[in-house]
Amino acid sequence: MRDFLGAFVSVFLAIAFWACSDSLAGDEAGDTSRSNILVDARDLQTYKTVEIGGRVWMAENLNYRVVWERDDLDTLHGWSWCYNDSAQYCEKNGRLYQWDEALYACPDGWVFPSKADLDSLIYAVGGFEHAADSLISRGFITDIQGGYYFMGYSSYFDEFAYFWTSDEIRVSNAYNVVFEKGRSSVSYDETYEKFALSVRCVKSR
Repeated sequence: MRDFLGAFVSVFLAIAFWACSDSLAGDEAGDTSRSNILVDARDLQTYKTVEIGGRVWMAENLNYRVVWERDDLDTLHGWSWCYNDSAQYCEKNGRLYQWDEALYACPDGWVFPSKADLDSLIYAVGGFEHAADSLISRGFITDIQGGYYFMGYSSYFDEFAYFWTSDEIRVSNAYNVVFEKGRSSVSYDETYEKFALSVRCVKSR
């Protein structure tokens, strides 16, 4: 009888331990999954995210169509585009935003990154010289694609990815960070704000 009770207790403890471990593993996996996905409450689109250097970044380009009311007009306007005016590019690579539109494009709880935010991201992966390779390996960016849109023309889709920053250099020009296909490093450029470029958002502190 004593041997039976001992065996029963051993089996019970083993089952309990297995169930507890499985539950914890499931919770942990669930938490990881949830933490790696952003759901934009405005249109329910989802975006992969990645944590680098203590900040959580969108790992896909924003694809929200900003609509806002101009004080001088009675109609609603949005100043963002799909590359080549094709919805399939928006679905895969996000929308392209003029700078003043990008200022208001990120969802609640997320912000349009400053140059300082991008600097921190780049230094967190070892600096500018190999930042593109490092950010690709960490899942921040997968394809160097996006290009730009300006006055009805789209260019450089398969060659460059440009991300706006919130830093204005002077009237009508702002900083953007540049990824070039086949290049390990990244750099900054200044661009006329009426060009439409890609946007990544970073989670608020």
